[in-house]
Amino acid sequence: MKICPICKSNKVMLYMGGHFGKYECKKCNYVGNLILEKDEEKKNKKRK
Repeated sequence: MKICPICKSNKVMLYMGGHFGKYECKKCNYVGNLILEKDEEKKNKKRK
């Protein structure tokens, strides 16, 4: 899961279709190539 480094939202999409290697956060309008990724598998294992 991709996460915005500014607002920690998961509403992150490729900016301009990914042509520039950047991401855009739909919540805070951040645009940049730095993005956080969260591993869903680790989260699910901790819950069990």
